[in-house]
Amino acid sequence: MLKEERQNYILDQIKLNRKVLSSNLSQELKVSEDTIRRDLNELSINGLIKKVHGGALPIDPKAPSYEERSNHNLEEKNIIAKKAVKLIKEGQVIIMSGSTTNLQLAKIIPSNINATIYTYSLPIALQLTEHPSIEIIFIGGKLHKAAQVTVGLDVVSSISELRADLCFMGTGGINVSNGMTEPDWEVSHIKKCMISVSNKVIALCTKNKINEIKRYTAVPIQKIHTIVTDIDPNDTIFNDFKDQGITIL
Repeated sequence: MLKEERQNYILDQIKLNRKVLSSNLSQELKVSEDTIRRDLNELSINGLIKKVHGGALPIDPKAPSYEERSNHNLEEKNIIAKKAVKLIKEGQVIIMSGSTTNLQLAKIIPSNINATIYTYSLPIALQLTEHPSIEIIFIGGKLHKAAQVTVGLDVVSSISELRADLCFMGTGGINVSNGMTEPDWEVSHIKKCMISVSNKVIALCTKNKINEIKRYTAVPIQKIHTIVTDIDPNDTIFNDFKDQGITIL
C-alpha cells in the first residue's frame, strides 16, 4: 500500500472511530509501528490530526453523522444481521435499540414473518414500514438528533410497561468485567430498562466492540444471553464470555 493510501485510510478511521491506535493500524495495514508513527507525524504536521501517545485523535470535535456510522463496517454488520435474523420467530414481541447494526437487521427480516417490534430508533422504525407484516410501535420522546433515537423519561416509562420475547441490542463496548457499556448516559439508562422487560437479551457487536469499555454501564454481563458477532465464534477472544454461559454466534 502506498503512503498516500495509508494516510487516507488513517484519516477515514479517525473520522469514523474518533481515534486510532498505532498498534492497531500496524496490524490492519501490515506495516511496522515506526511506519505508522511517521505517517501520524506527517498528518499532524499538516494539521489533519492531533497526534497523542500511542495514536491520534481528530482535530474536528464533531461526531460522525448517523449516515456515516451506518456505512462504517457495513460488511461486518451485514454478517451479524444474517446470523441474528435466524433468531426471529413467528409471533414474537421484539424490542430493538437504535444501533446501526440493528438497522441492517431490520432490512432483512423475511417478509413472511409476523411479529411486533418496538423501537425508539427513527431510522429503524422507518425501515420497518417497508415490511408487509411487522407491527411497528415507535416509542416517542425527545429526539437525540445525532443518534436518531428518542431519549428521556417518556421513553424509559413506555419501555417499562412492555414485555418482550427478544431484545436486540447494539453496544458501545462489551467485556466480562463491565458488561455492556455506553458513552451516553441517557442511552445507558434506556438499555437498562430494555433488559428488565426482555426474556432474552441479544448483543450485536462487531469485533472492535469486544473488550471495549465506555463510560456508563448499561447491562451486566450476567443479563446477556447471546452475542452475535462478525467473526468466528470459536475465536479465543470469546473464551471469557463462554465461561459466563453466554452463547456466541
